[in-house]
Amino acid sequence: MSEAALRRGKRLPERVEPEAGMAELGRDLVVRRVNGAFADLFGTTPDDVIGTPFCGWFLPAVQDTVRRALAGLALGGRFDERLVGLGPGPFLADVTGHAIDDDGEARLVLLVRPVPSGEAPVRLAALDAQILEGLAAGEPAVRIAMRLYLSRQAVDYRIGAMLRKLGAPSRAALVSRAYAAGVLQPEQWPPRVASHVLED
Repeated sequence: MSEAALRRGKRLPERVEPEAGMAELGRDLVVRRVNGAFADLFGTTPDDVIGTPFCGWFLPAVQDTVRRALAGLALGGRFDERLVGLGPGPFLADVTGHAIDDDGEARLVLLVRPVPSGEAPVRLAALDAQILEGLAAGEPAVRIAMRLYLSRQAVDYRIGAMLRKLGAPSRAALVSRAYAAGVLQPEQWPPRVASHVLED
C-alpha cells in the first residue's frame, strides 16, 4: 500500500490477518475504504469496491437481513455471521463487524475471513433437505412428518441435528443460516436446497 493511498484515506492496512479482507463503511453502509485483500476476495480492485453498498458483495437472499443487522448496530455493538460472498466463484466467509466512533462520526469496520476449504460447506441427506425445505416454507413439524411418512419425533430429531450442524439456536435461525450458507437457493419458491449440498 502506498503512502499516497493512505493519505487519501482509501486503503486500509493490508496485513490484518492472512487472507482476511477489511472494509470500512459509513452510516449508509457504503464502502468508504478497503484493503487489497478485501478486493482480492471478490476478484476486483479496491477502486471498484469503494463507493458500493457492502451488502451487494454477498448472496442476494441475505442482503436485506445483513443490511438491517448492520444498520442496527449501536456504537460498541458487534456483527458476526457466516455469509456467502460473490467473488469469481461463490465462497463462504466469516464476517465480523464493529461499530466505532471516530471523532463523533459513526462508522463500521468489517473483517471478512474466507472459510478454509478444509471446512467443507454443509452437506445434507436427501431426507434432511426435504425437512429443511418444509421448515423454510413455514410448515409445522407435524405436517412435515405426515408428508414424509415419519413420526413427529423423527422430524424433531433431524431438525435438532441440523440446528447443531449449522450452529443455529432456533428453527428460524436455522432457515436464515441455511440461506446465508447457500444451502437453500435464493429467489426460489417454494424453497429448494441447492443440489451441490446433497450428500451422494
